[in-house]
Amino acid sequence: MNHVDDPETRAVSANISTSTITSSPDTSLLPVFIVGCGRSGSTMLGAMIGAHPDIICIPEGQFIVDLMPPGDSSREVDPVAIIDRIVKHWRFRVWDFDLGRRRPPRYDVQPTYRAAIEWLVRQYARSVNRPSPHIWVDQAPGHETHIWKLLQHFTDAKFIHIVRDGRAVAASIMPLDWGPNEIYSAARKWKERVGYGYVAGAALGPERVLHVRYEDVVERTEPTMQRVAHFLGVRFTPEMLSPTGLRLPSFTRHQHRLIGTPPQSDRTAGWRKTLSQRDIEIFESVVGDLLPLLGYRPVFGLEAKPLTFLERRWHILLNEARKAANALRSRYWQRRRPYRP
Repeated sequence: MNHVDDPETRAVSANISTSTITSSPDTSLLPVFIVGCGRSGSTMLGAMIGAHPDIICIPEGQFIVDLMPPGDSSREVDPVAIIDRIVKHWRFRVWDFDLGRRRPPRYDVQPTYRAAIEWLVRQYARSVNRPSPHIWVDQAPGHETHIWKLLQHFTDAKFIHIVRDGRAVAASIMPLDWGPNEIYSAARKWKERVGYGYVAGAALGPERVLHVRYEDVVERTEPTMQRVAHFLGVRFTPEMLSPTGLRLPSFTRHQHRLIGTPPQSDRTAGWRKTLSQRDIEIFESVVGDLLPLLGYRPVFGLEAKPLTFLERRWHILLNEARKAANALRSRYWQRRRPYRP
């Protein structure tokens, strides 16, 4: 989808530009956020980008938004206090990375939230033998709903929006603890998250947001990664053809078993065997024209029958019940995460 160049979009883009991204960054590292609907390939793409010798890909950093202070990059914070909060956050504790008693030197690190995060990224980079990166990449797809918030502190950030056939996303996401766990809710989530990505692209333009299809990454790997390298302003290297540039935490390793192996194009149509025909029909009825407009061929097309009233009630109840069970399981595992001060 191309950047939309109409008066309203230009006004939105100008407003974002003047209010959030014109100040000079306090750092030499370029922040890059890979965003999209979960299970769209953000971890794989991050691992491929992170294989570049000048780039470090970190594990998912949801705490970056969770602990972000109010205000923008002009607000001074205590970097040591920020790191103290991060090491207690369960999302950081699953990184399998122990900072010990290391903290940012108070007079050598600028008193900004960005500087504190960048100090942490540099510490992590050294731990994986990448001591001098020029770019750092976060591959937490949920940051798609926080792009404006991220721009308040990471004013020069770039975003890579990865899109995958929503039926494949649904087939992959429904069995997982964090769901959604049934087809109706999975379709609604995919539709919403894809919309976020393209709205960001329309507002910020192609210099700041790159749209990448998962299917292109696995089927047309080299030209796609060349395009990614150009967007990031680095030379393409053959290392970027394989997802070897990310050390997976043990907590998420079971969900990303294919990281480290070359992209597999035969996985793009696996949803046809996983989803029932009714699941496919329900998904297509919910997302409507979005599938064909993104280049994905519908199975039912205009004949897709939506859920009946009773089906919708059942799917909503089923999803809520599974969400409640997953929340209890998540709290259990959060309490079990080891904390080393």
